[in-house]
Amino acid sequence: MYTFQALQIFLFLIPGFISSAILNTLVVRKKEQGELAKIIEALIFSMLIYTFYSFLIKQSPIVLDQTSGTITYSYDAESFLALFLLSVLLPIPLALFATNDWHMKLARWLKISKRTARSSVWFDVFYDVKKHIIVDFENGRQVYGWPMYYSDDPDEPYIYLYEPFWIQDNKYVPTGLTGLLITPEQKIEFIEFLDK
Repeated sequence: MYTFQALQIFLFLIPGFISSAILNTLVVRKKEQGELAKIIEALIFSMLIYTFYSFLIKQSPIVLDQTSGTITYSYDAESFLALFLLSVLLPIPLALFATNDWHMKLARWLKISKRTARSSVWFDVFYDVKKHIIVDFENGRQVYGWPMYYSDDPDEPYIYLYEPFWIQDNKYVPTGLTGLLITPEQKIEFIEFLDK
């Protein structure tokens, strides 16, 4: 009996786990989820998916039957296809909202919260402020460029500068490089965001 109930729960959670995996691929999270949080997220996704599914298709995707100690099941291929499509499509608008911080912008505008949905202030600034930067290192060197790629974690401050220039005596000196990857070993002191 317990195996039968566990199988039913597992089948119910599969679409939620698919959606959760897709969302985790698309969105940078503030911290790693624990096992219980993953199961709860999959359960929430599954409930949403089955709610949408019940409006679209009225039949059950799988029928489990336990008679005389054996478990038999039958399934409907169209129902599984609908559940799979819902599992794939549901996390996409959620990822769009989370990545662009739209839901939290609305909450900040309504004075409900002052938080953002992104993982750190470092990530917020680089995502929102689209400007050329000057990176000032602890050793006094400076480099100018366009931050094409950057990490989401300030504890691992990786920045890829496109078309960088060294700054020496207030003059921009070409590096001759297409790009420059700045790693945590370079010890960034601060970063300047330029208007021009």
